[in-house]
Amino acid sequence: MLVLALDTSLSGGGAALASAGRVLAESRLEPGPGFSRRLLPAVDEVLNRTGAAPRDLEGLAVTLGPGFFTGLRVAIATAQGMALGLDLPVAGVSSLRLLAEAAPQDAETVWALADARRGLLYAAAFRREAEGLVRQEPDMAISPELLAQRIQAPALLLGPGARLLEPEQVAPGLELAPTELDQPRPGLLALLGERRLLKGQAASALELRPRYCRPSDAEVRFGLPLDEYRLVQ
Repeated sequence: MLVLALDTSLSGGGAALASAGRVLAESRLEPGPGFSRRLLPAVDEVLNRTGAAPRDLEGLAVTLGPGFFTGLRVAIATAQGMALGLDLPVAGVSSLRLLAEAAPQDAETVWALADARRGLLYAAAFRREAEGLVRQEPDMAISPELLAQRIQAPALLLGPGARLLEPEQVAPGLELAPTELDQPRPGLLALLGERRLLKGQAASALELRPRYCRPSDAEVRFGLPLDEYRLVQ
């Protein structure tokens, strides 16, 4: 199954192609603004490197968040447009799940952490079982102080949010993952997407929704109606 992955949820991102459990091509976007201008060229790059055409695609994978609001909308809108235009199923993947999946195999408990801004972190816990990493609770937005009270050692802290913790918030028995794992791999997203689509875990383009976990500044400032969030206070 030929699957195209799209990710602009955190400071980096990119596009990738996978098929039959193998990454065929990957184009990673460096951190910085302008994802709306850079994502489609990354898609063209992975298609050209494999000799594939858009009509050859059999599915899409996209990160739903949590992450930076504008970035989330870029990848999701692109996935929606391609899914509608090419009549493709889509697998939506949590950006924190994507981070956690890069953890070493010997890590039994993994906390995936990302910057939520406004003094908050996005966080999710996973435990390694026979079938892989099993989620322990839904994605959340939480302060570093409250997060430190929830994490129990031993655990691996993985992702860019781990760099925002103060030294005293990293208790004995907690390990910081290497910085090279701070940016999720589009190729890994493509593999996760293919796995989910083959299991029938697909969504239609119109069902895709960003997973923000916290209200936007505009919603707070103007008293707009709030959608589904998991802000731990």
